[in-house]
Amino acid sequence: MVIGGGYAGTIAANRLRMRADVDITLVDPRPTFVERIRLHQWVARTGDATTDYGTLLGDGIELVVDSATLIDTAARRVRMASGRSLDYDYVVYAVGSTGTTPPSVPGAAAFAVPLAEFEDAERLRAKLEELPRDAPVTVVGGGLTGIETAAELAEQGRAVTLVCGRTLAPTFSAAGRRYIATWLSRHRVVVLEGASVSEVRQDAVVLDDGPTDGPADGAVRPSALTIWAAGFGVPDLAVASGLRTDPRRRRFEPVDAAESVRITEQFMTAATTVTWRACSRCSRRTPPGPRTAAARPRRRADRCPARRRWPRSC
Repeated sequence: MVIGGGYAGTIAANRLRMRADVDITLVDPRPTFVERIRLHQWVARTGDATTDYGTLLGDGIELVVDSATLIDTAARRVRMASGRSLDYDYVVYAVGSTGTTPPSVPGAAAFAVPLAEFEDAERLRAKLEELPRDAPVTVVGGGLTGIETAAELAEQGRAVTLVCGRTLAPTFSAAGRRYIATWLSRHRVVVLEGASVSEVRQDAVVLDDGPTDGPADGAVRPSALTIWAAGFGVPDLAVASGLRTDPRRRRFEPVDAAESVRITEQFMTAATTVTWRACSRCSRRTPPGPRTAAARPRRRADRCPARRRWPRSC
């Protein structure tokens, strides 16, 4: 059973078809595949962000449109939101990450809309339809999602402010950052580096830590729509199922070798099931799906998979 029909889960399910000794079930709450790296285009109505699973999944893969709510490792059974339960021999845990707004920022949960899930994108799309073209839009986050969202809206003539936090495009080279900054400036996007949002209001954002030539602490900028593209959350399925994780819930952390083997038998994520980072971001590197499907579960008690780690992907 593959839980999660995103990039990693879909690739893993298809790669598992190379083995003749397995029956494959893919569980996902949506009936269509969502291209998360295309959500900004869906919001701006410049492209699609969904694809029919029938065009992606190979023959013999059963698609179950439902949400996994509990993994019972003792019974080897997964409980679904619909009330049904499915038995399994092995599980590929590919739930990915979710959108979130930080609780530490007053008003963010009430007035900002994240951009990480298809449902969020639909909300933003509808809100943009209600706004005049010259209404101020604030995009929070200087990473790829924030940059691409700001760019799409700017090309439509929207008045966009991009609040970057410390730096615009921090993962890019200096030359790359200069190119992006030039493009955004040419399209009249107000880029605020060294500034962060300390409060979100219904019609404005409050900034702090502003640069000397930019907004001062406590500066208020009008914002008819605030899009939150900074950070992400982790689904609570692992914790709800009683699986041991690190404090940030990004890895499975077994207590001892015996538990490692037990969990590895049921979470076939290569040889490192217990340490698979559940929040792997598709925008940062190729998903671990191929490596997951190619792995063979290890059952020997003297081979502790907890000693091995995936390369950093978040």
